[in-house]
This record gives sequence, structure tokens and C-alpha cells, in this order.
Amino acid sequence: MGAMKIIERNGIRVITTVQVANFFGTETKIISYNFNYNKDRYQEGVHYIVLKGEERKEFLFNNMEIHDGLKHAKNIYLWTEKGVFLHAKSLGTDQAWDVYTSLVDDYFNKVDQLQRMNVPTQLPTTIEDILITALTNMKEMKFENQELKRAVSNLSLVVDNEVHLNDHQLAEVQTAVKQRVFYLKQNGYGTHYQTIFSALKTHFSVPKYNKIKRGDFDKAIDIIKGWYPKKSDN
Repeated sequence: MGAMKIIERNGIRVITTVQVANFFGTETKIISYNFNYNKDRYQEGVHYIVLKGEERKEFLFNNMEIHDGLKHAKNIYLWTEKGVFLHAKSLGTDQAWDVYTSLVDDYFNKVDQLQRMNVPTQLPTTIEDILITALTNMKEMKFENQELKRAVSNLSLVVDNEVHLNDHQLAEVQTAVKQRVFYLKQNGYGTHYQTIFSALKTHFSVPKYNKIKRGDFDKAIDIIKGWYPKKSDN
């Protein structure tokens, strides 16, 4: 099972209806039908969480990469491990049970497994992560050797210019965009979040805004704060 973005709500891991359908090799309408047919077996807060109104909008905004199949839904259902179990039971196929077991092992219980094995939950697995870990460890040490200090400085420049924005920086970018859209609308401009994200992608020549280099973070924030829509966008 390939890696997927971790979604947490109320302190627990959850997945969307679209993801449930994809994993079980079925359609979302089948998942919805099974849920409605067996609704008395599902308990909100235990098997699923419903996002409505502003919560729904906020979730879509913060999870743009999994928009497909969700943006037209009136309400968004997020399923817990227990909820996914009931879906597997409703489908009742060997494939569903095999996928359910894999999903539990690889997604819902991954952290618990690592903790039982006394394995750190954030081991570096890519060249980028290894560089970041090495840099962090080196920065925490007190160096007296000036050449080593310069090496750390150079490594820092490499990391900042090659690694994409981290989660904290991405969150700041999203907040800055929200604030800019609010400011512009308050001042009579008609604009949308996606317009600013498109401007960022164009400026930095990246397919998605989360591919902006870490070293360009400050510049990205400055662009957002000074951005105005074109006259044709009004």
C-alpha cells in the first residue's frame, strides 16, 4: 500500500469516503449506500465524523491535494478505523478484508507498531530528510572548529535551496493566503484562494505551491502580502 497523507481529526486518524472506496476497489455510491442501509450500526464520533459548513470548507482548503470527489459533496464523512471495519464487513469480500488488514497495519496502527518496537516514529528515509536530520544534529552541538562551522553553514544553504516547504511553512502560507483574500474582499476586490496559489505556482515555476523551495519561503510570503488581482479578475 502506497504512502498517503495522514488525516487526523479529534486526535485520531481518519480517511475520506473517496479513499475508502479507492482502497476497497469500489465506488463511493456503494460506500454511501452501505452506510445508509446500515446506519443504525454506525455511531457518529466512534465510526465517523461529519464535516459541515465552515468545517467542510476549512478541510477542503487544507487538503487541496485530495479534493477530487469531495468538493461537490454537501457534507464530508471521515471514517475511523472502526468505521472502515464496518464498511469491510458490509462489502464482505476477500479483497475488502485483505485491504482492511493492510490499511490498519500501514495507516491506522503504524505509530503504535513502531512505539511497541521502540523504533523512532520519524526516521529519515530520503536524501532530503537525511540532510535535514544531519544538519539539525550538527546545529545542536557546540563547535569550536571554525571550518566545521562553515561546513554547517554551507549545508544549511544547500538544504534550504533544495528541500520543499515544511509543514509549518505550508501552514503559514495557507494562513497568509486566507488573510490576503479576506483583506481584498473587505476592500472590494473579487478574488479567490486558488488565484493566489496559481500566482505563486507561476512565479516559482512549480506544479504545486507545496513544491516551493524552503529557501524561497520569505519571498513567497512577501508575494502573498503584496498580491492584488488583475483588473480582469475584479
